[in-house]
Amino acid sequence: MELLAPAGCREALEAAVRGGADAVYLGLNILNARRGAGNFDPAELVSACGYCHERDVNVYVTLNILVMEGELKELEGAARVLAKAGADAAIVQDLGAARALGQMLPGLSLHASTQMAIHNPQGVRFLKRLGFDRAILAREMSYQEIRRAAGQGLDLEVFGHGALCVSCSGQCLFSSMLGGRSGNRGLCAQPCRLPYRLLGPLCDGAGDLLSPKDLCTIGDLEALESAGVSSLKLEGRLKSPDYVYKVTNLYRRALDGEKVDARLLDQVFNRGYTRGYGPGVDDSELMSVPGEKHVQRDEGEWPPAPERTIPLAARLLARAGQPLTLTLSDGTHGVCQTGAPVEKARKPTDPARMAAQLAKTGGTPYRMETIDIDGDSDAHVPVSAVNALRRSGLEALGELRGERARTLEFLPLALPDRALRTPEGRPLLCVESRDASLLTKALDWGAEEILWTPRDVTEPDNAPAAPFTLCLPPALDGEDLDRLNGWALEQEGRMTGTVLNNPAHLAMNWPGQVRAGLWLNVCNSLTVQALTMPYMPAPELTAAAIRALPGEKELLVYGRIPLMLLRHCPLNHALGGGLHAACRRCDRVREGIEAHELIDRKEASFPFTRLKTGSGCILTLHNSVPLMLLRHSGRIPPAARWRILFSDETEELCRDVVECHRTVLDGQKPSGAAWDRLSAVPSTTGHYFRGVD
Repeated sequence: MELLAPAGCREALEAAVRGGADAVYLGLNILNARRGAGNFDPAELVSACGYCHERDVNVYVTLNILVMEGELKELEGAARVLAKAGADAAIVQDLGAARALGQMLPGLSLHASTQMAIHNPQGVRFLKRLGFDRAILAREMSYQEIRRAAGQGLDLEVFGHGALCVSCSGQCLFSSMLGGRSGNRGLCAQPCRLPYRLLGPLCDGAGDLLSPKDLCTIGDLEALESAGVSSLKLEGRLKSPDYVYKVTNLYRRALDGEKVDARLLDQVFNRGYTRGYGPGVDDSELMSVPGEKHVQRDEGEWPPAPERTIPLAARLLARAGQPLTLTLSDGTHGVCQTGAPVEKARKPTDPARMAAQLAKTGGTPYRMETIDIDGDSDAHVPVSAVNALRRSGLEALGELRGERARTLEFLPLALPDRALRTPEGRPLLCVESRDASLLTKALDWGAEEILWTPRDVTEPDNAPAAPFTLCLPPALDGEDLDRLNGWALEQEGRMTGTVLNNPAHLAMNWPGQVRAGLWLNVCNSLTVQALTMPYMPAPELTAAAIRALPGEKELLVYGRIPLMLLRHCPLNHALGGGLHAACRRCDRVREGIEAHELIDRKEASFPFTRLKTGSGCILTLHNSVPLMLLRHSGRIPPAARWRILFSDETEELCRDVVECHRTVLDGQKPSGAAWDRLSAVPSTTGHYFRGVD
């Protein structure tokens, strides 16, 4: 497997290379998901690529945030820099950014960020169709699911060490909605690392319920490789150069077959270690334990670094009357340097001494594997002349090797056709819920379309009797997704459409009209153009940004915004559970996670909903208050649909919500008891009228 190390700054980059990385990943000072790292400006990136390429190390540049419409010119500028530097790949999250980079840099390798939420074979298949070369898989995948995703012509990369997000990769709005700092935009404030209280009939306790230990797979490298992983990624662009060197070095040794002492990893920053989701997540050991986090022990001596050098063949020609000539070759690249003419002397220079001077390559990444001295027996060659040729030869070879990938063709960005406009007219009123009976009532209250999300994909048999649109869960393993797809195709006569919420869904056929949902994070016109379907703009966009986008839009106007998707259960953890997939507590309604709430330090209460799957529950943590825009209906951007999302509301509140929205869409002002009750509900306007960092 390739060993891929983080480089948050130049010092960390050099530490990663010294430690034995085969490749590094780093960010420009724009458009990357670690905006708090030192990062690299354009000139520094050119220098970094030269340094790494000279040493046979690849450079992958992170352009892995959601790209706003106003940043497309910045993206074009970044593409120019990548072309000049000769970067080996770009890591991207945004579908529109991927489309743009493929257009501007047709020779550049594209890697799908873990933020793109690729977690099943169908997602990998979609990336292959889109022209990606690598999928950086979601961290929640088991070895079994990785194995199923392999063998489709794409490299598979996984995180092997470092900090873990508790939420499903790319599907977290917790920091964004609570503090205005977006993980999708590179400024996550990590509210998950705070202590929380879990309150319900089976539990009333506090702790690090959302703060995982650090991932460590140094004992599972064979399992990862046999599952089909081709690149092992070490997390840590915000970590120190010392951390980067030590972790990279230890994994280098392990990958090279050396028996290593994993306890050495206790000497670097960590929150305690977990094997993660690969072998099957154990809820009782995944989370940090208060008092044991940030462990850093200094016992034990760190082994010296193995010198990683590039073998060269050197030939020195020293013939009297001719220029002293040195040729160097690494087997692919060759250089030739000449000096002053060689003189005859009664005391000629010993060839062994010339060879010894050529062998002095300290401070460079090279070693002279073979040295051939071809000279006259009476040739006099000053030591200083040999040293000068060696230095200039190695410098010239280094420049040649450093430019090895600088062949990228750049084409200017072609912006999409702005003719795609939102259809005129009054929006349709749509209601989404998991409760089929509630959806049937919503039609009587004034809804024009109902959207149903299953509670159980193992037996999705509680759908509404009336025609409905299916909302696909954003996270499902391959078997569950295939099962749900087969069921949906059998219901084709009952279904009016399907809402897609993951790139994997785009690789499959679904009944009725297909639309892009909230979790596809549509932020720019390039993504709109790539999807060619009605869509819901990303929840982090302002009303002004939404208004500027083309196409047929669907707006969330009411509902508790999902903050996180979890494949870990805080309740199972709090009760000392075990394997997540084996827990069946939620099948007993009064004992399950939906009967419990998460309470933060400000006493805000966050409810859970649960999806039953074949591989264990997938939980959604919802915001403590619902989004509600009705008080600002005049400022809502034009849209084809308004969507109402119900999660845990009472039937009376659901009726009030639907009827009041119906009233506004019919051109009247809401009033009466229903509006009084709804107005009294604490609510938020999300990011509609305030931006996100």
